Amino acid sequence: MLFYGIPGIVLGSVAVVLGLRARRRIKDSAGLLGGGGIALASWIAGACGIVVGLLWGAFLLALFMAMTGGGGGKG
Repeated sequence: MLFYGIPGIVLGSVAVVLGLRARRRIKDSAGLLGGGGIALASWIAGACGIVVGLLWGAFLLALFMAMTGGGGGKG
């Protein structure tokens, strides 16, 4: 559960940025550098981390709203 929420969003963003930078460097090297698949995998894993982090944050917000009665109803 460590990589849900804020850490997932932050570390996922780092993985996406580094993966995109690596793929650009590999593409610009004209075949001298390898590892394009690993760079793509880091980009995909980072995007998944961001999505899971956002979904986890939305779930926790909905749970908090339900527990505090923040639904807007009279009571």
